[in-house]
Amino acid sequence: MRFLIIEDDLKIAESLSYFFRNNHYAIDVAYDGETGLRLALNTDYDLIITDNILPKINGQAIIYELRKNKKLTPILSISILNNTQNKIDLLKNGADDCLTKPFSFGELHARVKALLRRPQKIDDSKLSFRDLTLDLLSHEAQRANHQIYLTTKEFSILRLFMESPGLICSRQIITEQIWDDASNHLSNVIEAHILHLRHKIDFKKPFLIQTVAGRGYKLNLNN
Repeated sequence: MRFLIIEDDLKIAESLSYFFRNNHYAIDVAYDGETGLRLALNTDYDLIITDNILPKINGQAIIYELRKNKKLTPILSISILNNTQNKIDLLKNGADDCLTKPFSFGELHARVKALLRRPQKIDDSKLSFRDLTLDLLSHEAQRANHQIYLTTKEFSILRLFMESPGLICSRQIITEQIWDDASNHLSNVIEAHILHLRHKIDFKKPFLIQTVAGRGYKLNLNN
């Protein structure tokens, strides 16, 4: 497998490159956003790891341009900015996962392996995870040839999960992305919608929607 690392800090770039090469991955390195974007657009990589704060073009702009050009390569964004809004912005622009500096190589490798297991989009109008498919045009889901009809909010929550399988979506992230009124964060409305989604989606094993105690919800990659 071949990865692209876009990182302007020489020590971090060298450490990442050394770590992944020792784990038998082929590695290309770019030290600024402009070079990184050019390589990413013209080379088929299995994974892209990009810093968010870069010279010439920042990581968020790189991700946006890649998705605009139909590049479906999994992207892990690393950033020194540890706030929810920054992560939301990166995910909205097309990042598959976000990792805050400083991080351990163990966590990094676990995130990378999870990203490499994820399915890519079937096309521009559908998302897929295991035997679950979400149609972005009809707002319908299908699992194991069973048609599932979703409410608007159920669709939005499931789409949020399916765009980043394995990534924990906190109540705050769900509230900010799905509801305009922050007061919903204080009620049981999220739990109610998750319960309804479970009844519709998890009618068979493996169960896909997982509660992470005290943190939020995610699609389960381990089953």
